[in-house]
Amino acid sequence: MSSTYSDRLKLELMVTGANANTWGTNTNNNLGVIDAFSAGYLAKSVAGSSNITLTTANASDTAESSNKTIELTGALTGAISVFIPAVESEYNFFNNTSGSHNLKISATGHDANGVVIAQGAKTTVFCDGSSDFNVEIISSTDAAALGSGTIPDARFPATLPAISGANLTNLDAADLASGTIPDARFPATLPALNGSALTDLDADNLASGTVADARLPTISTSKGGTGLTSLGTAGQVLTVTAPGTAVAFADAGGGGIANNTTTTFSNPGTFTPHADSQFIAVEVIGGGGGGGGGIVDPGVNQSGNSGNSGTGSSFGNLLSTNGGGSGSGSSNMQGGNGGGGSSSGNVVGIASIGTSGSGGTGGKAGLATSNAGKGGNGGFSSIGNRQPNTRGGGGGGGGFAYAVLGTPAYSPSTPVSVGAAGNGGNNINGGPNGSAGTAGSVKVSEFIT
Repeated sequence: MSSTYSDRLKLELMVTGANANTWGTNTNNNLGVIDAFSAGYLAKSVAGSSNITLTTANASDTAESSNKTIELTGALTGAISVFIPAVESEYNFFNNTSGSHNLKISATGHDANGVVIAQGAKTTVFCDGSSDFNVEIISSTDAAALGSGTIPDARFPATLPAISGANLTNLDAADLASGTIPDARFPATLPALNGSALTDLDADNLASGTVADARLPTISTSKGGTGLTSLGTAGQVLTVTAPGTAVAFADAGGGGIANNTTTTFSNPGTFTPHADSQFIAVEVIGGGGGGGGGIVDPGVNQSGNSGNSGTGSSFGNLLSTNGGGSGSGSSNMQGGNGGGGSSSGNVVGIASIGTSGSGGTGGKAGLATSNAGKGGNGGFSSIGNRQPNTRGGGGGGGGFAYAVLGTPAYSPSTPVSVGAAGNGGNNINGGPNGSAGTAGSVKVSEFIT
C-alpha cells in the first residue's frame, strides 16, 4: 500500500509494513523537512513586478516553502504577492527588497486575505488554516504591526510626519518650539509670572493700573512735547533755544524779562525797539487846547479872543489821539469851555479820551482822564468888582490812549508824532490873556529779555 503525506509539512506517512528496504531513507527525508521548517533559511529574489509562488514538494527539504525563514530580495518595479501553501503554517519573512512598492504575503488562492510587509521589516506571519486562509502578523520590526508595548525614542525619525494630534494627551508646553497657542487654551486668570523676558507688548491692551514714569518716553517738540527729561530749578523759566528747534530751562535773567526802559517823546521821532524786545506799553497824549482871553470892561461890547486847539499825537497807525478844543473869550459873560480831545486806534484796549475844559466862573483848564494833556486856563479880570464876569473859557484836555503791544506790531520801527499845545486867547481892552494848553507826549515802556 502506498504512503500518504501530511497537509502542513508534506511529511511522508508510511503504511505499516511498507518500504522495508527504504524506510530509513524515507524517515531521514522526513527529518530533513522538519529540520528545514524549524531552522531553514532561504534567500529568494522577487525582483520585478510579477507575483511569486514558493515551490512545494512532498517530503522535500529543498522545496522553497519548507524553509522557516525566507529573505526576499531584489528591486521591485511594481506591487507583488508572495504565495505560501494554503495550510496552517508559520514563517519568518525579511522584506529586504528595494523599489518602494508593496510586498504582500498570501496563501495560494487567497490573495485578498494576505498581509503587506514593510520594506526592511523582519516579520513573523502565520496562516490560520480557516476557510479564508488568512495570513496575519505575529510580530514584526515594522511599527505598523505593533499591538502593544512602547516604542523607544530612537525608533522615531528626527522629523515626525504631519499627523493629527487631536487625541494626544499629557502634552508638555515646554516642548513647543513654534506656532501660536489659541486664547482658549489659557486659563481665565493667568498665574503670577515673571514677564521680564516678554517682547512686542502692545500698550493698547492695558486696561488698568498705572504706567511708571520710567516707562514713559520723552515727548519730542515735533509731537507737541518739550523734549525735556527733568524739571529745572526754582525760579527758572522755559525758553526756546537758538535756532528755535528746542526748549530749555533758563534763569529768569537769561530767558525771562531782564530789564525795561522808558522813552518819552516830546517831539516827533521814530521808535526803534531793542533786538531782545518782548513787548511795550504805550501812552499817547494829545496837546491841550488854549484858554480864551478875558476883557477889562464888560460894558464894551467885545469878546476876548479864543484860544487855539491842541493837535493830536500818534504811535504809528496803532494809536492816535486828538488835541483838546480851544476855550472861547469872554465879553459880558463867562467864556465857553473847550471840548476834550478824543482817542482812537487799531489795538483793542485803548484806555480813555480827554475831557472838556471847565470855564466860566472858574476859568479853569480842562483835564482829561488818566493824565491826559491839560487845557489852558481862561483869562480873567483882576480889576475891582469886574472880575466875576470877565473870565475866558478854559481849554479842553488832549485825548489819551493806552495799549500793550507785542513785538510784531511795532517792529522794525514805528513813527511817533507829538501834539502841540494850543495857545491862549489874547485879551481885549487890557484884559488878561488865556494860558496855553499842555503839550502832548508819547511814552513807551519797553520790556527786554
